[in-house]
Amino acid sequence: MALAVLFFNERSIVGNKKSELSTTKAHLVAQEARAQPIKDAQAANLARLGFVRTVSATRVHWDVVLGDLGRTLPAGVSLSSLTASSPVPTAPAAVGVAPAAPATPVPTAAQSFVMAGSTSSHNRVALVLDRLALLPWLSNVVLQQTTRGGDNAVQFTIGATYVGGAGT
Repeated sequence: MALAVLFFNERSIVGNKKSELSTTKAHLVAQEARAQPIKDAQAANLARLGFVRTVSATRVHWDVVLGDLGRTLPAGVSLSSLTASSPVPTAPAAVGVAPAAPATPVPTAAQSFVMAGSTSSHNRVALVLDRLALLPWLSNVVLQQTTRGGDNAVQFTIGATYVGGAGT
């Protein structure tokens, strides 16, 4: 008889614990449902942050570039055009889509940097090339074209790769 009483008592305790467990599980599911929009927003913000870092890393700092060029170009040399083109970074992931890994800047292709101008002699064009090669934010400085105009001015086009770092 005592064994039957103990059995029913323990069975009642187990039933109460199972009921408590299912109540706790229901609360957990409700909390996870409330937390999901926050997790989605965090994932979207992480994707946006990666996009901003990528854009920032490939940005041309024109204030530094133009200042350096102004100090670097020899007297008697004038620029008629200056072009920098960079690869287009990809857009951030759609809202609600979790990224597979933390968003980090992805290395992008090199940025093209082309300048055209004129000077009085080919020697000055060579001097421009030498001085541009000394700039830390340019690499692969190459003379693309020269022509002597009717007024004896030498027109030149120089190409290079903008490797960044200007102003950072």
